Amino acid sequence: MLLYKGWLETRYRLLFALGFVGFFLFSAFSRGVKAPAGVKVVVGSLWILVPVIAIILAGAGITTQPALQATKGLHGSMLFTLSLPVSRLRLLAVRASLGWLEMAAGVGVMCCGMWILFPVLRETTTPAEMFEYTVALVACASGLYSVAVLLGTFLDDLWRFQGSAVVFGALWWLSNHTPLPASANIFRAMGEGSPLIAHSMPWTAMAFSLELAAILFFAALKIVQLKEY
Repeated sequence: MLLYKGWLETRYRLLFALGFVGFFLFSAFSRGVKAPAGVKVVVGSLWILVPVIAIILAGAGITTQPALQATKGLHGSMLFTLSLPVSRLRLLAVRASLGWLEMAAGVGVMCCGMWILFPVLRETTTPAEMFEYTVALVACASGLYSVAVLLGTFLDDLWRFQGSAVVFGALWWLSNHTPLPASANIFRAMGEGSPLIAHSMPWTAMAFSLELAAILFFAALKIVQLKEY
């Protein structure tokens, strides 16, 4: 029931995210980001879609959401959500897990689109490397996704969008203007340190992102357990 309820709330967001990805893929293709452009140009132009997908599909804590628009205040069915005979842990876990699966699906569609549209990828990389790239993107995006989940536990959905964008921008600036170790630089792992360019899996950055995701999820859980709606 909770999965179905979450799906009803997020299905149009997923459709919007996929439409957003498709628009940018075709825009990049039509503007000449294709052969003879190198793999580095393609990856460097399109990995930025991943944080956007994470923001769109991240949950709003246990707060019931409208189907598509970001709003202020509580949705009208929030009291019904809180009255369900399930714990807040389960409410948060189901909603966050569903959004994560949808984010992973969006990233997978993006990578398939890149493989289909850009001959340079098919000529210089193998399907196995493209799969590794997809796994690396999903793992690295998990930390960013959890930032948005955490913000959604105490911010209205509208402010969650804006706050997530600010936090992601600050993290990107730190990764490019400070001597951040490669093991903690998830943006580099999605770009020039990705399997398509570095030809190796950024295991340390992926592990850091997943650890960060776990920490932020438990922080989000503490907030929803203590918060009065």
